[in-house]
Amino acid sequence: MSSLSKIVVSGRVIRPPEKRFTPNTNVAVTDFTIAVESNPRQDGTVESHPVKIIAWRDLAERLAQDVKKGDLVAVDGRLQLNNYTNSEGQRRRDVEVEANSVENLTQIVNGGGAASAPADAGRSVVRAAAKPSKPEAAPDDLDAIFASEDEIPF
Repeated sequence: MSSLSKIVVSGRVIRPPEKRFTPNTNVAVTDFTIAVESNPRQDGTVESHPVKIIAWRDLAERLAQDVKKGDLVAVDGRLQLNNYTNSEGQRRRDVEVEANSVENLTQIVNGGGAASAPADAGRSVVRAAAKPSKPEAAPDDLDAIFASEDEIPF
């Protein structure tokens, strides 16, 4: 397994979080998949690519509780390439993002603001929605969300 530098991706959760624990050390690990859309092509079509997200420890615990299928999330983490041989003997490469922080943008794009939960040992956390205090950006206007002066989304 090799690790590449930092990556930030956003997309809709297409496979809900599954929490499990490592066999020997009983450390929480949660993984889920998001659909990341490409920029529109000249003909207007947009491709969607699945990206596996994996989180550990307290972040894994919170994701398992607070994120569900259909949520729009922003993930900040490290891109990892996993090389393996499948059961048929074919060499494969798997790509995943090891999350350092995950923000659930669903509430923000639906008119709410974000509220932070405490961080855990340098790892950020899932942010829950607060009561809307003022009208926010339209659901499709992520640039406006990320440009908000109220709170930086990561």
